[in-house]
Amino acid sequence: MRFLEGGRPMKRLIVVFLTAAMIPALVLGTRLERIDHWKHEQMYWGPISGSFLDSAGDLILMFRKSGPVAVSQDKTTAIAPFGQSPDEATQVFTVCEYRGDLALFEDVNKIKIFRRTGKTYHGEKTIWLKRDPFLFLLKTALFVNGRFFLAGVKMLNGPVSAEKVDIANLHAIEEDSSSPGRSIILERGIKFDRRYEIERFLIPYGNDVLYIKQSEPRILFISQKTLGVEKTLELKVPDFYKSLPRDFYALKNYQGSLSAYLLDLDTWAKSYSAITKAVLYENNFLLIQMRTCRESPGRFALLLYDLEKDGSPEEIVYMDDLLLAERDGRLYCYQNGNPDLDEEADETAINIYKLIKK
Repeated sequence: MRFLEGGRPMKRLIVVFLTAAMIPALVLGTRLERIDHWKHEQMYWGPISGSFLDSAGDLILMFRKSGPVAVSQDKTTAIAPFGQSPDEATQVFTVCEYRGDLALFEDVNKIKIFRRTGKTYHGEKTIWLKRDPFLFLLKTALFVNGRFFLAGVKMLNGPVSAEKVDIANLHAIEEDSSSPGRSIILERGIKFDRRYEIERFLIPYGNDVLYIKQSEPRILFISQKTLGVEKTLELKVPDFYKSLPRDFYALKNYQGSLSAYLLDLDTWAKSYSAITKAVLYENNFLLIQMRTCRESPGRFALLLYDLEKDGSPEEIVYMDDLLLAERDGRLYCYQNGNPDLDEEADETAINIYKLIKK
């Protein structure tokens, strides 16, 4: 596949003007068709740092400032408001599905399990994982086959020197284990920076778990059996792709200025081609959404990769909505982007699409 400047495909460029229940898309033989729309008056403070569909079909959205929220066609439900009762939480780092329930991480080793009863969620129990004394900055979690996979930045020991540290990007631990688990994807002697701000994506795929960092078009296949990296797939990206500078997450002294810190977070998220979501699609395909860093033809691009091939995109579609989840070929998206990052995304509105191949 060849691209013109700006990521537009040569010779096969098709501009589809959709009306009513469809949106404009720039495609290679594929278009997006909107098949449903959910709209709610409740507003929550973003950005959205994680999202998935639970076993009941509710969208679980992790708002960075509001906490976890369940969204369905009929209503929105805040999960675990601030507090210390069984149905509350003092903080939530991330959420994942756990045996049909929800696992809310109050800490990297303290997991509150919430069960859906009717249309509400109630605290069921607390799981305590074994942990070592070193810092673990958790970003996302996945539970699969009796094991939690935890992604973020885990310190392996104390500082190697005044500036160098050893870290792990992923940690696997049995739910009922008395051992601290196993650290994976190690980096040794690196300069400590703010790479813990980078989102991670974990996706079960056959006997593996796919690990993807927001800032790198690369897939690591982690064996669920051996917990080793089975292979790495480098993803080819269109010409619009704008990579993050290596030193962009260098530590800074904001001198107490919260606004300067938040401005940096906004810059990191919007000025480079961050991967905003990755989901499995039709078994062997991975659907990745990333920012284009431009408004036209869309602030996001959907790229479809065949996991059995060489990492070249099979299709590309431009859109303005933030991809949240996929199920049975239905793409659930937050209308007009990520709240608190994209100005137009100021309401709790969900668009549901299907990819229609010509």
